[in-house]
Amino acid sequence: MVLENQANVIAMMTREVEDGTVKCHRYWPISLDKPLELKYFSIFMENYQILQDFIIRILKVVEKTFNIKNIVTQMREHRCGMIQTKEQYHYCYKIVLEVLQKILTLD
Repeated sequence: MVLENQANVIAMMTREVEDGTVKCHRYWPISLDKPLELKYFSIFMENYQILQDFIIRILKVVEKTFNIKNIVTQMREHRCGMIQTKEQYHYCYKIVLEVLQKILTLD
């Protein structure tokens, strides 16, 4: 959601656990010194502030190395016939390049 929609604020309106039921899975690191390592991203907590009714966390998401060929293979496993032509494959590279250029301009 953050990268796809260029969101810079996420408001979680629930607790992680309410009445013994998991309401939200943790998508942020536990501490400032250890990032949350996911398959394609690392999420760093740059700062946090605990207030009476809520917590403010400043997070930084960082796009890890990736392999378009592997991504296309995974997409094909989920949707038969996806990305079959050279033009479609070229389009995948073009989109990745555009996204990376946008990310560079945000810094």
